[in-house]
Amino acid sequence: VNRITRDRKEEEIDAEVKAAQERGDKEKAAKMEAKRPLHVDNVCRVAEERTIVNFSSGRADRTVKDGEEFSVDSYMDFKEQHKGLLEEFTNADWEKSHQMLAARGDILLDDCANNYFMLTALEEQMKGNTGLVKKLGRQGQIISQIHQLAKPMKRPPRDLVHRFFDKFDSGDSQAAFQEGVDHFLGHIARRAEEKKKEEADEAANAASAASAPEEEAEAQEAVPLVEAMYTMKREERLGPRGRDPL
Repeated sequence: VNRITRDRKEEEIDAEVKAAQERGDKEKAAKMEAKRPLHVDNVCRVAEERTIVNFSSGRADRTVKDGEEFSVDSYMDFKEQHKGLLEEFTNADWEKSHQMLAARGDILLDDCANNYFMLTALEEQMKGNTGLVKKLGRQGQIISQIHQLAKPMKRPPRDLVHRFFDKFDSGDSQAAFQEGVDHFLGHIARRAEEKKKEEADEAANAASAASAPEEEAEAQEAVPLVEAMYTMKREERLGPRGRDPL
């Protein structure tokens, strides 16, 4: 039900954004885009577009998560402060993941940790590190699905850690979990290809913009032949049969 409601809301936002863009109302389109709820299917399209790209330039922007502002500065501080724990969890097996979430859920179930696995998976996919991407996708889905389990109950995700892992005694639950992982990894792969193309287009546009001033300068420096002749020596001006055009 939540997915159907979410999809319907996204369709409404898509329609309003398209209408605003067709009218040339960029401000309206941006406001509607900001209202889009983030989830596993679009976080790499929205949040990462406004975080990863800006991280490389050293800018500290803000992005929107579930209608609230998400501080990129806070995310970067979190990532640096808990780097060792995040990497350890990335490489944990199923049993160790359960233990770590029970013991360090205050960190590993933080919203920043959830974003870390999504954003880092995209970064590594673009680098071609598919083995690491699979680990990030699997561990990130554990965190994401615990959040999804806790949200309708209005409980802290940490309270649902043991219940989440207890569900996996049945094969159906394991299959459902793996389906979520595969869906996420497929989305990451597609988004990485889109992002590579976007970056290539941006680089081409930047190169074109950089060459424009040079071409303009060359055009301004060009001097008509008649004017140039006045600066030339007589010997240089002489044409056929020794005639001086001036």
